Amino acid sequence: MKFHKLFGKPQIVGLVANSNTGKSNLIYYLIEELSKDFDFSVYAYGLRNKIQFVREFNSIEELEQIKDSLIIIDERFSLFDLDNRKIKRKIENTLRLVFHNNNVILLCGLGENFKKFLSAKLDLIIFKKVSFAELVNGSRVKNIVMNYNGVERGTAILALRDNEAIIFDGMHYYKIEVPYLRQYDTKLNNVPIFVPKIKMEAKNGRNTHRTELSA
Repeated sequence: MKFHKLFGKPQIVGLVANSNTGKSNLIYYLIEELSKDFDFSVYAYGLRNKIQFVREFNSIEELEQIKDSLIIIDERFSLFDLDNRKIKRKIENTLRLVFHNNNVILLCGLGENFKKFLSAKLDLIIFKKVSFAELVNGSRVKNIVMNYNGVERGTAILALRDNEAIIFDGMHYYKIEVPYLRQYDTKLNNVPIFVPKIKMEAKNGRNTHRTELSA
């Protein structure tokens, strides 16, 4: 997949995924693939890993001043209060301005984050594993995933593996593979929550170590 062909013009892209399905890994893969052949400016909100040439922003005011760039908004529900209907028009105005400033905007979130008014603005949608119950009824995002008839679509879930994604460009669906990028895995060094106990017991007149998992 040549991402520069998909992102070659100003547009709003949605990355829709359940939690813990490789969403962030796909974002880093996208950045790496584009940076192999192109020089471009990247701004990001919510990315946990620091990348040298990716500049961070932390407010709507900063976002509205960005021009001629790729803008990645992860965990976007904390930047936009989508549950507050009173500021819906403000969000629409911000997105319109950012689009006018010649940017590609990648909005990343859960299915429930893509409200009707927001999903209607997406020019391109990337799906990871998605539970249909998480999607907003009547939204364009839900209609598009329900129109997909590939073997990955069940009655309750779009059952993609963590290394898979489906792209809808407005006309066609494309399935892609996304390699695991170990260097960006922020959960790799998490310690186990439950650790087996080490107990001592006497056996044959001498102490031996036995590891067992408590019930």
